[in-house]
Amino acid sequence: MILRNLFPQQKTKALTLSYDDGILQDERLCALLRKNGIKATFNLNSGSMAEGSTFSKNGLLIERLPPERVAEVYEGFEIAVHGVRHAYPSAIPADCLPGEIYEDRRALEALAGYPVQGMAYAYGEYNRRVMETLRCLGIVYARTVRSTHSFRQPEDFLSWNPTCHHADPELPALCDRFLEGNRLGHCPIFYLWGHSYEFDVDRNWEIIESFCERMAGKDDIWYATNIEIYRYLQALDSLVSSCDGKMLYNPSAIAVSVTADGVPLTVGPGELCRL
Repeated sequence: MILRNLFPQQKTKALTLSYDDGILQDERLCALLRKNGIKATFNLNSGSMAEGSTFSKNGLLIERLPPERVAEVYEGFEIAVHGVRHAYPSAIPADCLPGEIYEDRRALEALAGYPVQGMAYAYGEYNRRVMETLRCLGIVYARTVRSTHSFRQPEDFLSWNPTCHHADPELPALCDRFLEGNRLGHCPIFYLWGHSYEFDVDRNWEIIESFCERMAGKDDIWYATNIEIYRYLQALDSLVSSCDGKMLYNPSAIAVSVTADGVPLTVGPGELCRL
């Protein structure tokens, strides 16, 4: 028996986005994503969300969303950790790093109303010590800022490199390649990241508007948050096959899609399929 892993509902590709810092421009971005049926993860700094919290980029004053608006603005998306104070992770002393991460997770869970297990590294900066600390704190994936210009799954989800930033000059060509679907590899993922305030700073909202218009509504693409992709791929990895290839058991709580010798198959949570 030859098994081929697929995304839910027999989708062959996945698209996910990740945006940082929890700022007011996220409201416009979320509205655009909802309109196009695209999902994203938003990485927030709980310690910087006090009323009136601002910072400046190229002369533009950037305002952060207040805590009371978080659940409303990000409804239907994923909220993830970005560090309480947006500090350089590897520069934080070892005895202080757990607080920077865990307290952010605790505060965001209170706002989101669900367990928060994802993260984006502040400044994209991390090292092995930081990664090991995250494992101990219940963080299961963390995004970097290192563009791969590919659609490969990460070897280690605590070092999850995105496809590219939204301002990458190669973005149009990457979209073409992903949509054409030629030689994309095993369960390919298009992972776009950035900061929504950059669209105001650079005056280029048309980049994300065009991207969403091009990528939306495709029958072969699964639109998912970062954590949904992580959990689904973990469920795929947990599938158990009998030695003769005639039985397939799904021990996870998530239904998974595969093809068995070219035949589409969905294996439900806890289900044993006889092939």
